[in-house]
Amino acid sequence: MKEARMQFSRIADEGLRVLRLVMCVGVAIGCGGILGANERDPQAVEVAKRTMTAMGGESAWNDTRFVRFEFNVASDGNVQRGRTHLWDKWTGRYRYESQTDDGKSQIVLFNVDEKKGRSYVDGALTTAKEEADKILDSAHGAFINDTYWLAMPWKWLDPGVSLEYAGEEEKRGETCDVVKLSFENVGRTPGDTYLGYVSKESGLMVHWSYKLQSDRTGAWDWDYVDAGGIKLAQNHTNDEGRKIHMGVVRVFDAVDDAYFNDRSKMLSTLK
Repeated sequence: MKEARMQFSRIADEGLRVLRLVMCVGVAIGCGGILGANERDPQAVEVAKRTMTAMGGESAWNDTRFVRFEFNVASDGNVQRGRTHLWDKWTGRYRYESQTDDGKSQIVLFNVDEKKGRSYVDGALTTAKEEADKILDSAHGAFINDTYWLAMPWKWLDPGVSLEYAGEEEKRGETCDVVKLSFENVGRTPGDTYLGYVSKESGLMVHWSYKLQSDRTGAWDWDYVDAGGIKLAQNHTNDEGRKIHMGVVRVFDAVDDAYFNDRSKMLSTLK
């Protein structure tokens, strides 16, 4: 089991290396707004707006308050339970449930905007500051990474993102508009570039490829689920047989405050 958890960590870390829009996830997605204007091809902007409309519209995304989802990884047919999240987009409150490398339960109750909170391992409050800071930093990193895999197409018009229309291409049997995303003074590695493939028929981004500043490349198909009037990611698959599944994805207008302040109020009861 420990080996399986370590494999999960390696695959999840690959996803974290893909993410570079740290500031935008923490600020723009948390507030729900689409801010600023950068160097953007008008045709690419039109595709981005069409994508958001296909996912339910900017207003619906802004009005969404509570989001519950998971981040589960499967590789070589080995399915592993990963991490479970509850996010209050309006206030930044967050509940994060996972396991340590040695199989202990871990719960972090914190605020993603303030990066302050408390953590519990096997039900016991973490009191040692160095350990508590390390757990909180890891949970915040998981928030950044996992929400990106959940909601990336909503972020194309965030500040610092430049868009270029890159023509048409067939993906997954569909004709797609291709948009190249590059970054200006944003995140940890602004040399990364992404290609989003948006179906002309559905308006959804059905495929995503990237080349990182390190020259690492990758590509994933995206599939969606309807959640409270908006679309969020459900499944990601790549050519190597890896899968990232977002588990039970739901949005709520209201949830019990205990989920954000009581370690015993587990997210398995919120469906």
